[in-house]
Parts: sequence; structure tokens; C-alpha cells
Amino acid sequence: MIHPSRDFLDRFGDAEHCLKLLDRSRRELLRLAESLSDAQFYTRRKPEQWSPAEEMEHIALVEESGGKVIRMLRKVARGQMELPPAGPSGQTRPDGRLVAPPAVQPKGGLSRQEVLDRLRAVRERLLLEVAESKEGIAQPPTFCHPFFGELTALGWLQTLVYNEQHHLEQIRARLHS
Repeated sequence: MIHPSRDFLDRFGDAEHCLKLLDRSRRELLRLAESLSDAQFYTRRKPEQWSPAEEMEHIALVEESGGKVIRMLRKVARGQMELPPAGPSGQTRPDGRLVAPPAVQPKGGLSRQEVLDRLRAVRERLLLEVAESKEGIAQPPTFCHPFFGELTALGWLQTLVYNEQHHLEQIRARLHS
């Protein structure tokens, strides 16, 4: 799937709806992770495709990064810090698919338990960040996402919903091919 437009993110709705979607997809992801054999969990179907373990590590890295941006935007809104400069724009492959920025590319080598623990830990932190942000989550300030441009904290939360659902679908499709 070629990445969606910013307008596409609006389909995920407000923070409450995003959290419901994230809860559902995370339960599915954890159930899937626990049901796979080691060979299924760690094997790449093609050299250029991540294994399910790597996909899940990527999900955790993206969610950790998104949670940090949500916290930063809250602090900027409260006058507790200045907005830092945005990072570089995201890269795409010739077919239009996104290339994960280096900071959120999986390193591999994690045990299944380490992957699962990381997914659980980053979700706990994200929930705290969203709860702390309260009603201000949909308000400015904004910070530039590498692929979607200027987004409020809610926009960043919506990208996390998209990312997790997208990679969950990729894992399922690769397992069934």
C-alpha cells in the first residue's frame, strides 16, 4: 500500500477512538505473536521483507517515537520547552512505499519475550502521554511528521493507529501467502 494522505488519518477520529483502535490492534498483534512458531516469528519471507519479529519491533519503535512527540508537543503548549527543528523528510521507494527512517528500523536479535515486553512497555507510556495531554491533544502546536507534514499530537496518535494496523495486515498477508 502506498502511504495515505494526511486527510486519510482523520478516519481514525478523536483520541478516544484512536485508543480503542490501538487497544484492538495490539490485542490482535500480541495474540498473533504468541501463536507463531519460532520459524514463523523470526523468518523473513524475502530478504527485503522484515520478519514478524522485526515488524513488531518496528511498531514498538514507532510508538515510542510518537509518544515522545506527543509529550514534547504537550510541553511546548505549556511553555515548558521550545519546539525543536523538524527532522528530514521521509523517503519512498520507486513504487511509492515508505522507507522507515533509520531511528525506527528494527535492529533484530530480540527474543520473542523482549519484543512482547517492549510492545507492552511502550503502550503503557503512550497511554500516559495521551492521558496527560487531555483535551489539548487536538490543538496546536504541531510538529512535522516525515511523511504527513505538520500534525498535532492527535495527528501523531492517528499515525500510530495507521502504522500498527498497516504492519499487522502485512504480517498476516505474508503468513498466508
